[in-house]
Amino acid sequence: MASPANGALERYKNAITAATSVVGAAMLLRRLVADLLPAGAPPLVGALLLLPPPSARRHAVVIEEFDGAFYNRVFLAARAYVSTLLAAAPTGAPSVVKASLPRGAGAEQITLAMRPGTAVVDVFRGAELTWRLRGGGGRRRADGSAGEAFRLNFDARHKDVALGAYLPFVMARVEAMAREQRQAKLYSNEWGKWRPVRLRNASTFATLAMDAALRQDVVDDLDRFLGRKGYYERTGRAWKRGYLIHGPPGTGKSSLVAAISNQLHFDVYDLDLGAVRSNTELRKLLIRMKNRSILLVEDVDCALAAAPRREADGGSDGSRPASKHHKVTLSGLLNMVDGLWSSSGHERILIFTTNHMDRLDPALLRPGRMDKHIHMGYCGSGAFRQLAATYHGVDDHPLFPEIEALLREVDAAPAELAERLLATDDAGAALESAARLLRDRKAGVEEDGGGYVKQKLHVGPRRPRPRPVPAPAPGRGASAARRVVLDEEILLGVSRRQGRGSGRRGRGAGVRAPGRGRR
Repeated sequence: MASPANGALERYKNAITAATSVVGAAMLLRRLVADLLPAGAPPLVGALLLLPPPSARRHAVVIEEFDGAFYNRVFLAARAYVSTLLAAAPTGAPSVVKASLPRGAGAEQITLAMRPGTAVVDVFRGAELTWRLRGGGGRRRADGSAGEAFRLNFDARHKDVALGAYLPFVMARVEAMAREQRQAKLYSNEWGKWRPVRLRNASTFATLAMDAALRQDVVDDLDRFLGRKGYYERTGRAWKRGYLIHGPPGTGKSSLVAAISNQLHFDVYDLDLGAVRSNTELRKLLIRMKNRSILLVEDVDCALAAAPRREADGGSDGSRPASKHHKVTLSGLLNMVDGLWSSSGHERILIFTTNHMDRLDPALLRPGRMDKHIHMGYCGSGAFRQLAATYHGVDDHPLFPEIEALLREVDAAPAELAERLLATDDAGAALESAARLLRDRKAGVEEDGGGYVKQKLHVGPRRPRPRPVPAPAPGRGASAARRVVLDEEILLGVSRRQGRGSGRRGRGAGVRAPGRGRR
């Protein structure tokens, strides 16, 4: 039989257990109600349920303007992102904002900013986040105690979304905006350093006179290159791509390079191999390039025409040694293309252009160095229609069938036809001028002395043969003969420098010597 003391102790334990269960159930119910209670619920409901005030259920992230002695990159990104929120005019935007225009920017790049003490609300994946700007009494970099700061407030249950997804989204969004708005730069090498200027070429794939299928193929290849970062890392290859653009002069090779730069928002590094003093300087220029850039070598066949394969004498291939005028060797250029130094950066594009693909060394063309060959040919019907639409806004015209038929019979560079289309603002007169050029070329009549392409290729009438040296007169001796020969050499040298047809000692005054073309 249990004693009264033991019975009281048992009842006490049961009461404690029941009370603990009730308190636990109440706390669980309270938590569930707190999670389901809307943000705009009356404070009385929370007070009856013994819930903490709304401010106690919200977390905050403070983003200060300075990180020690430097600007805080997260703060700069937050300021740019908040500017887009203010421009979109959401419901929670402040009624008064600040407006500014960055130096050198156009009127379309006006930036909006909050005043200190104001806030703007953003919604991301169902979570409501509030940006509030706090002003500082003065900007100091060293201690980080002054300057403006953003305070990002969000509900406690959205902590993982805010920190794990929202802030990375803000950084990525601002980075993409910066790439779209930035003005590409054109760099040229001078004394071993890059000198930048603003790239103002407005050529785009929409305005480029080229075959539509080729245009789409190049755009798809560029998009595929940008989206394969993981592929290049997985395969252990440098994240770069090489393009060889070849074709006759005036077919738009340089315009294609500008279009690629404008499409990707990449800077262009125009490398003049003739100004590079050694392979070591070439490597230094390469490692000083930024990522997301284009390395351009124009007319690579001319740049490598006199370059030796190696710096040292000898070799089984009979290569010649490097001279003081050509210190960049072919092997140095090949190492730049696909050697170890080519991995010094990522997301780079290497472009070579040439008018004569057959003059290039086969070692430069093998797979892995020039990944894609792009042939820019003479103007076709599609390219001409693109030119007419770009310069005069003409999509159809009675002269189009004749011009397209002529383009199938004669060769004409897009630059030649563009020059005719730009000569007048009258679309009909411009198209007639282009058609007349093609008719004359078909008939063998050239108004410009051989055509644009022939002039660029330096193809023209043959140079006159040197006149035979007259025999010295009797009694004048060998010195007179040498003087006559010297005079003839001087005459020929002057005529070559002045150009064809500039010599005056022809076959009589006012008579042009056979084979002498126009200047």
